[in-house]
Amino acid sequence: MIRGGAVICSLLLLALQVSPVRASDLAASGREFVQKFYEIYVPKALAGQPSPPWRLAVDKMSADFDGELIKALKDDLAAQAKAQEQTQPEGGDIVGLDFDPFLDSQDPANRYEVGSVRQEGADYLVDVYAVTSGKRSEQPSVVPELAYQDGHWHFVNFRYPEGGDLLTLLKQMKADRESQQN
Repeated sequence: MIRGGAVICSLLLLALQVSPVRASDLAASGREFVQKFYEIYVPKALAGQPSPPWRLAVDKMSADFDGELIKALKDDLAAQAKAQEQTQPEGGDIVGLDFDPFLDSQDPANRYEVGSVRQEGADYLVDVYAVTSGKRSEQPSVVPELAYQDGHWHFVNFRYPEGGDLLTLLKQMKADRESQQN
């Protein structure tokens, strides 16, 4: 007869043996999620639409984003629309994001490819590289931060190799807009 302590030890050993496999499977599925996003998104970003290309991702792919991030992106789009309504024909200051936040660029490359995936706390960071003339950039162009919740991946943030991240930037711009109104 096996004692309770032996059963618990056996279960712990089994969990330790299974966890690395599950973590690597999770990282691989996160990698696939990000690659699929960029395969869909980049052609739309290159299409030369009059509105920011990332608006399409916000409108059509919002389920791929964490609630806090999608709200901050929608707030930025609303501020841009409001500023355009109030702007005279000669133009004015740029309100909101003036670059593609998912590519960290004003001039996107023709292709982006996913590199390494690493876990940081409960989230995963995925290196995404621009590919220009068949050559991959030396450093990541952007590093999406993912969370796996309720059986689905969600973007929770986008980090920029030169410093900063999308969520912090959106919060700061919102605070700046609010302080200018007061």
